[in-house]
Amino acid sequence: SGERYAGYINDFRSGVGNDVNVFCMVVPTSSAYYTPSNFADYNASHLDSINSVYDNLDEGVVAIDAYGALALHTDEPIYTRTDHHWQPLGAYYAAQEFARVAELPFAELETMEVRTYDNFMGSLYTFTQDQDLYNDPEVFTYYVPANDFSTNYFNTSYEEGFRSIFFLEMDRFNAYSTFMGGDQKIVRVDTDVNNGRKLAVIKDSYGNAEIPFFMNSFEQIYVIDMRYFDLNIFDFVEQEGITDVLFTCCTFSAVGPNAEGIHTIQTN
Repeated sequence: SGERYAGYINDFRSGVGNDVNVFCMVVPTSSAYYTPSNFADYNASHLDSINSVYDNLDEGVVAIDAYGALALHTDEPIYTRTDHHWQPLGAYYAAQEFARVAELPFAELETMEVRTYDNFMGSLYTFTQDQDLYNDPEVFTYYVPANDFSTNYFNTSYEEGFRSIFFLEMDRFNAYSTFMGGDQKIVRVDTDVNNGRKLAVIKDSYGNAEIPFFMNSFEQIYVIDMRYFDLNIFDFVEQEGITDVLFTCCTFSAVGPNAEGIHTIQTN
């Protein structure tokens, strides 16, 4: 059930007031679309889990249908085969749906620089050390926006900031960490967009791959992992003048223990 997760987001909606736009996007993992029929009994319905969140959201929270957006592209490489994350192409389609609902400018994929990690071998091999998997690597493809942006990193108390690059060079086993190098930090991205809108993305690791696709939509983006944030989120939103907040995570986080992080960052 996603009732607990929805309740925490509803509490947030009440706490920030009507001047902040609040969005909720729960992303299915690959098993929602690709689980073989003979293993179906091992997999709960992602759609039911997502609906159990969305059906319990207050009217002031806007739900984003990532499940439907991704379902239109299941014949494309939207998830990794060797890792528990999605491919950036999947994140692109989800971000595109968010931008459509939020009425935001959005850069099409064709405008971005394409980069790849060949022979990518992700967490599923790390967990299993399976040689058949090792002998069947994949290509991890990501996209760099054409507009200007800069990236600043902070610790989880928003101190000790330093400037660095957004897309980091990683080895082939950790290609997904090319986005900011992981989760245990707060990241601020400043762009050349000048529309007065500032986005806070409250996420699990799935949200990392979405950030590049927001860089043409907001002048500032604050990336906050729900598991690693030592401040009070209400104070942070007010202090930074944030206009939009997107809660984005996979179904595992929304109906699992990671959801408790949403409550924690409101009570710090």
